[in-house]
Amino acid sequence: MKSPALPSLTGRTAAALTAAPVAAGSGAGMARHGGIAPRWVTRADDVVVSAASRLPGHPDKLADLIADTITDTLQGTCPGQSHGGAIEAFASWDLIVVGGSVVGPWGPMRDCLDATFWDPYVTPIRELLRETGHGNSPFTVDPKTIEIRFSSSVGCFDAMRGALGEPGPDEPVLVYGYASDETPELMPLPTLLAHQLSARVAETRRSGTLPWLLPHGQTRVAVRYEGGAPAVIDSIELQVQHPPGIDYQQLYEAVVEEILLPVIPQRLLGQQTWFGINPTGACITDGLSNKCGVSGRSLAVDTYGPHCPLPSTGLSGQGTENVQRSGTLMARHLAKHVVAAGLASRCTVHLSYAAARPEPEAVLVDTHETGLVPEERIEQGLREVFPLTPWGIFAHLELGRPIYRKAATFGYFGREEPELTWERVDRVPALLDAV
Repeated sequence: MKSPALPSLTGRTAAALTAAPVAAGSGAGMARHGGIAPRWVTRADDVVVSAASRLPGHPDKLADLIADTITDTLQGTCPGQSHGGAIEAFASWDLIVVGGSVVGPWGPMRDCLDATFWDPYVTPIRELLRETGHGNSPFTVDPKTIEIRFSSSVGCFDAMRGALGEPGPDEPVLVYGYASDETPELMPLPTLLAHQLSARVAETRRSGTLPWLLPHGQTRVAVRYEGGAPAVIDSIELQVQHPPGIDYQQLYEAVVEEILLPVIPQRLLGQQTWFGINPTGACITDGLSNKCGVSGRSLAVDTYGPHCPLPSTGLSGQGTENVQRSGTLMARHLAKHVVAAGLASRCTVHLSYAAARPEPEAVLVDTHETGLVPEERIEQGLREVFPLTPWGIFAHLELGRPIYRKAATFGYFGREEPELTWERVDRVPALLDAV
């Protein structure tokens, strides 16, 4: 007999917020949590899960980096303060366009509208292109000659804003965070390994270990789970750009020896693990030589892959006070605290904000049947311990720093650099006391 279809976390959240009927199968005898029906167990969690990562020179990821290079440069002009708006970037073979809007504390409006406002931002973009490997091959763009256009509006905060109280978002916002104890970083294993492989590819290019590597590339790791725990890697796929004339066997052996084996734990490799190195053939005219990049399209890569619902908007280029990005960082901070505190083995946190209202409308926790205490108590504890308004999050996570370009590559989460404050778990004792 076929098991009934179940609503996803997003669907169950909608049911909770709208008081809509829950899916069939949630009988009267089943415990309910805040209007959310408990998930049905329809299999023994034996499944293959894959996740992907993109190199800094991948067109979409490069567009993310351009948007956050602008974000960091803007933030550097007002250390400790915030700015709003959102920057979008488009990158192609001969043209980069930066659009959107920024709003910040830059003085009288007439200064904001000066035609030279964007002049200081051209050089950082050209430097970014060089850093990602462009300019050294006819199959990459020329950082010196590529046209860079700005089609962005600039505004200044109203002088009375502080007297008007803390603002909420200018549109509804839905964000999610996730943590799992399957790795020390409290990240899902496929996502973590895919990002580590991308970082290794980028490092071997920068260091000259594999000097023939070109900017474009991406990675994918598929892990077989047994009983809900990672057991063995099913497949590993790498696409790396290279110039013509590279022998495939030489490329294959170099990638396995210099990139795969230093990253992938030997215990996770099985006899059936498949290595796909440029499986569709030579990767020469790829990247910006035949594709365009648009910021915001790497959202699953930036977060948790298939393990967690995606937020309602992209992360790259968002103003530093925008809860669209800061809320996503905070949701990860909350979920990581829940798992680090031992309250659950897996945790998804959902924050929902209504337009113009600074307090979250919903703080929902899903421990995926691994929780040791009721989810309602965890939700209450998170509200008590952590500031969840846009300005509260900005201050708590110290987001008034130029840190966003660094976070834009190799995933926002699961990294221990001190700048990435949302990875801290310094309030575990306070959360345990509150729960």
